[in-house]
Amino acid sequence: MEAGSSNRQLDALLAAIVLVMAAWGGTWFEVKAVGVYTDGLQREPTISTQYIIDSDQESFELTIGNATPLLLYWLQREEVKPEAREDDGETPPENREINGPENEDSLRDSCSGSCLDLARKVVSWSMLAYLAAMLYAAFRPSLLSRGGAVLMWFVSTVVILSVVPLSTAADFGILDGGDEGDGDSSATGGFDATTDDAVSVDQFAHYEDSLSKDFGLEGLELTYTSIGFDLGLLEEDERPMVIETPPEEGEAGYESLVGFRGELVIGPGSIVSWWFVLLPLMALAFSRKLRDHAEEE
Repeated sequence: MEAGSSNRQLDALLAAIVLVMAAWGGTWFEVKAVGVYTDGLQREPTISTQYIIDSDQESFELTIGNATPLLLYWLQREEVKPEAREDDGETPPENREINGPENEDSLRDSCSGSCLDLARKVVSWSMLAYLAAMLYAAFRPSLLSRGGAVLMWFVSTVVILSVVPLSTAADFGILDGGDEGDGDSSATGGFDATTDDAVSVDQFAHYEDSLSKDFGLEGLELTYTSIGFDLGLLEEDERPMVIETPPEEGEAGYESLVGFRGELVIGPGSIVSWWFVLLPLMALAFSRKLRDHAEEE
């Protein structure tokens, strides 16, 4: 009986390894992002982005709807030197406050490169810890060891559901609220960051942005809005006046107003099926075999 029970425990461990490998090798998350220029540009150009994230890489697809006004905008504007803006009294980007719910500028800086690569390491560590806990519960069956295995499964669940989506959003640029402190971040919160003509925050006067987060049926939902006067659309002698006082509609310089709204949805992929459905069922069966083994003894 003990040999049969040990074989069943070994089968359960092998099943756990197979299921964890399937979760690791499947699609992790699917990202859909749609950004629209709501002010300043005709016909509201739309930037649509799709990511598929797995344990190794991210596949990427970008499309632009009503592209002509956006291309003309990029061609017509000029780059503005940040030094000139500071001399004119504009607040340097590093001293501005973000209008979003909190300033998360340090998030991407703390990743030492790619936050998503760091998240992959954390997920791998949590999965290995879960397998180690299952292994210990198999050879030292007890209430404490089984509880430890359940705890490690829960920790891995939290890591997959929170760390990966947040790291994805951080690498995208949207969690920075359009400001990384050096003024180089995109004024669209990262939606145009993959293009050669992305416009940075330090090119704007009276720039405002906001970021809201929510969890919906499709996953983590982020909404980013920004608005400001693009100094690159103005002649050099017009910029000091706009920097000093934001023009009203109909006044000179108001034509440089550019507004943007973007929505980013990070939804889970097949990792959910493997980790959140099959693994709990396997863990339930494994616990039952341990209980039967304890009763036999």
